[in-house]
Amino acid sequence: MRNNPNTFSILIPDGETTLLSNVVHSLSLVRNVKIYVLSSHKKRYFKYSIDNSCFKHSRFIEKFIYYKNTTTEEWINKIDATVKAYDIDLVMPIFDVSTKRILEHYHKLKSKSKLCYLSSLANFETALRKDLLYLFLKSNNLPCPDSIIVDSKFEYDAISMDFPLVAKPTYGFNGGMGVRLVKNRKELLEYVKTSKADNPILLQKFIEGFDVTCSVLCKNGEIQAYTMQKAVLVESIKVTPQFEFSFFHNETLLELMKDLMKALNWSGVANIDFRLDKTDNTYKVIEINPRFWLNTEASALAGVNFPYLYCLSTLNEKVEFTPVKNGTFLHLKALVKHLKRNPLLIFKTKFLLNNTPVRFVIKDPFVLLCKFIWRTNNIISSKILKRKTS
Repeated sequence: MRNNPNTFSILIPDGETTLLSNVVHSLSLVRNVKIYVLSSHKKRYFKYSIDNSCFKHSRFIEKFIYYKNTTTEEWINKIDATVKAYDIDLVMPIFDVSTKRILEHYHKLKSKSKLCYLSSLANFETALRKDLLYLFLKSNNLPCPDSIIVDSKFEYDAISMDFPLVAKPTYGFNGGMGVRLVKNRKELLEYVKTSKADNPILLQKFIEGFDVTCSVLCKNGEIQAYTMQKAVLVESIKVTPQFEFSFFHNETLLELMKDLMKALNWSGVANIDFRLDKTDNTYKVIEINPRFWLNTEASALAGVNFPYLYCLSTLNEKVEFTPVKNGTFLHLKALVKHLKRNPLLIFKTKFLLNNTPVRFVIKDPFVLLCKFIWRTNNIISSKILKRKTS
């Protein structure tokens, strides 16, 4: 039961992930939510990550709590202690790795009644692992590219599918890392040789067409909210974050989504990659990301605030949802390119506030300044290191 009927508090127990800003920005659009963040990283010095310690200065966050990263059991204990200390109403993990850890140690979590509902561990792993997902899709007659699961004992001369193929790790990589289009057997062997994955590799038939993504919130296999989006420009086969995309709606894709989520008996959020096959004009399931995504705040600005709806649904409150059928969104990187081409865009205030992250920068400028200083320091340090080693 909630401590205050007019507001509620959320604990994000995995604040070290790069998705923190997307979820926090979405929740900041709602006034009656207090956000608490538990993070094992004070600073993150990785080339493609952000320094989430900047968020301890965010006006959107009630409390940013650092803990020393040790064992999963101690992390679970820290979650319980934080829930008790701050009278937290809901615990909402936002990344797949941490969600899996919670499901694996669910019986140790004392505050499990506060946890936002999740799928079973078995179903979660099916969605998370590309090899298990492929076998699941085939067994449930759901459309997907023909694929081969490759392990260390596989005889590459026995490949029966025609090139080109899309090679990808089955587990342990995000954001398209490790995905490559291989055009012949030589490129495939090179990929396998240089692959750092300890798990099997999935070889998918390359489908002529284009990618679309769908974001969903489900409960016991029933979709409660969703959005569909497609990139404005696809530069390569490599899966990368969508810096500029448009929302759309398609009934055929919706029916496929419903069948997929029902078969998985999915509970929670997920981001699903589909590909429209130009040869037969049908959608194929490519993969599922069982977590929040890098464009979470874009959906929130369009009217589908997934983190907030997830909380309301967990609290058994009414979830109001209207499908988004059009609209565009530009990340800051894409916005800068548009401003270079059309400087007058800076005067389109309504567009900037509703179709870009500008409103979050205006409301929480210190976080952006902190990130800028951190990244500048990182670039300078990297250049100094290169000079010393050259």
